[in-house]
Amino acid sequence: MNDAPTADRPSALRRLGRTFKSFILWQHERATWQYDVMCGVIFLLVVLLPARYFHDQPVYNPQPVLDIVRMDADAEGVRYRVSAELLASYDPEPQRAAREVFARNLSHPFTLVRIQPIRAQDGTVVWYDVWVRE
Repeated sequence: MNDAPTADRPSALRRLGRTFKSFILWQHERATWQYDVMCGVIFLLVVLLPARYFHDQPVYNPQPVLDIVRMDADAEGVRYRVSAELLASYDPEPQRAAREVFARNLSHPFTLVRIQPIRAQDGTVVWYDVWVRE
């Protein structure tokens, strides 16, 4: 028998533990098989995870940038596009709400001529076109 001391070789379990640790700490260089395996695992997680884990939803009615926009003027008067949410915050009746909104925002006398709702594809009122004679 050979009684000469031998170098301690790491056991298979210890080598596996070191490999796992290097994967967790991302210690491999690019263009190595270990790096490719890590990227493949991440890709598979993203592609194969069920959609229920991702909670982003499409925005059907994005918030308006401005609540009142002056559009144009014609024979009826000046047309403004007013957010339905803004009018609803003043009064459930659009006519009364528009009077109050314009009284607060216009610095001169006005007459409300006409209000026309603008609907989204799902039928909800998103805007009102309001004609005002100034």
